[in-house]
Amino acid sequence: NGKVEAADARLALRGSVGLLKLGGKTFNGADADSNGKVEAADARLILRASVGLEDLLAHIRNSKE
Repeated sequence: NGKVEAADARLALRGSVGLLKLGGKTFNGADADSNGKVEAADARLILRASVGLEDLLAHIRNSKE
């Protein structure tokens, strides 16, 4: 839906432990830190972004510098 929500963090966390197969756009969205892996840290970033404590775009820009 174009919004970052707590449910997105749940999907990322499930993907990080192998309970859900992520692919394509879903994988890219769950890989919040753009390191090529979906990990619990990604779920944490997504959850923080869903409540306004994190700016995912700024985080991605900073990680590529």
